[in-house]
Amino acid sequence: MPPARSEASPRRYSIRAVTRAVDLLDALGQLPASDLSSLARAVRLDPSTTLRYLDSLRQRGLVRQQPDGTYQLGARLFELGSSFARGLSIWDQANDLARSLAAKANETASVGVLDEGQVLYIAIANGQRELGIQSSPGVRHPAHCTALGKALLAAAPPSVIEATLSHRPLVRLTDKTITDFAELHRELERTGRRGYSIDDEERTEGVLCIGAAISDHMGRIVAAISISGPKFRMVRHGIEPQARMVIAAARDASAGLGHITTASVKHVSRQKERSLR
Repeated sequence: MPPARSEASPRRYSIRAVTRAVDLLDALGQLPASDLSSLARAVRLDPSTTLRYLDSLRQRGLVRQQPDGTYQLGARLFELGSSFARGLSIWDQANDLARSLAAKANETASVGVLDEGQVLYIAIANGQRELGIQSSPGVRHPAHCTALGKALLAAAPPSVIEATLSHRPLVRLTDKTITDFAELHRELERTGRRGYSIDDEERTEGVLCIGAAISDHMGRIVAAISISGPKFRMVRHGIEPQARMVIAAARDASAGLGHITTASVKHVSRQKERSLR
C-alpha cells in the first residue's frame, strides 16, 4: 500500500495539452500576427503539433487566422477577460489587502479611495496596539494631508487634481500640514517621481504614513494603500524599506485587479521559460 499523502503537501497535477494550449495563447499575446513556424519555435513544438493546437483553439474562438495565414488572439478571449474584470472590485479585496500589509509591516495598514475631494477609508487593519492611524472604515479625511490622499492625487490626471484641491480649502491640522497650493503641487510631483507618498505628521502629530496607488485592469487609479505608525518607530525601521513594502503591496493589489505591468509580463515569461526546460 502506498504511503498516505500529507494534506499539507497536495500533489500538483499538470495536463500537458492544457499547458501547451495556454503557452500558445501566451505566445500569441507577445507575438501578434505570427505565422505557424514562429509560434512553433516559441512554444518548442513541431509545426504539425502546433497546427493541431491552433485549430482546436480556433474552433473555440480563442484564436483566429488571418487571410495571409498568420494567427491572432480571438475575440472569445476578450469576452472572457471582460467577464473576469467585471468580477473584480477593490471594495471586495480591501480588507484582505489591509490585513496582509499590516501583518508584514507590523504597523497599521489602510486602504482608501478618492471621493468628493476627500479620502474615504474603506479598510483598516492594526498591526500593533500602539499609536497608529486614528481612524476607522467609513471615515473621511482630507486628501492633501494623508499618505493615501497624496498617493491618489500624485497618480491622478491634472483635471482630477485641480477639481479635488479646488473643492475645499487646504485645512491646517498640524504645524506640518501643507496649506500652500504651489507647495502641495511640488509635493505631488516628488511623490510621483519616487513612487510613494509620505504624510510626515501632516494629519496627526507624531504619526508618519507611507502610501502608494493601486490601479485596475484598465490602468485607472482606483485606490491607495498605506502603512502608518509612530514616527520614531517608522524612522528607526527605515523609510525606504517600508516604502518598498507598500509599493509591493500596491503592485500586488493592482495585479489582483487585472493590471498588467511590464514587470509582471517578464515574470510570467521567466516562469514559462523554466517550465519549458
